[in-house]
Amino acid sequence: KIMKAKGIHANVKTNLVGVDGDAKTATFQIEGGELMRKSFDFLHVTPPMGAPDFVKNSPLANAVGFVDVDKHTCQHTKYPNVYSLGDCSALPTSKTYSAISSQAPAVVHNVIATLEKKPEKATATYDGYTACPILLGKSKLMLAEFNGYSMDATPTFWPVNQHKGWW
Repeated sequence: KIMKAKGIHANVKTNLVGVDGDAKTATFQIEGGELMRKSFDFLHVTPPMGAPDFVKNSPLANAVGFVDVDKHTCQHTKYPNVYSLGDCSALPTSKTYSAISSQAPAVVHNVIATLEKKPEKATATYDGYTACPILLGKSKLMLAEFNGYSMDATPTFWPVNQHKGWW
């Protein structure tokens, strides 16, 4: 709602392939290969994410090179003694600090259960929580908290209502 009110449009599933700083123009490649040029006053992009080659080229990786894990338990889909979280995992959510800090408690619990030879106790789950800061203007920032699986807002800063902007 805040982005719409400010006339901001998010261009997702694009890769930045060029920036002309003097002309304030960015060139993106859209899925499928088409190029799109956008003028900008402020440019915020996230670089392509990927696991290191030693992971991509291992039996742990899925077809796109991430460690192939269950999205709830973070346990590998073929190797029950392997867990992955963060940037190298195939979890279908943002690769952010907030995501990994929510994944870590589930992974720690489940790894301990696995090491103790009690796989039936490896029941902790990650729910898809993630967050990213969004610049709203001079000295104004909002933490967009959401479920990376459902894209539903999941604000945690009670009593502040993050469903509406505070600026």
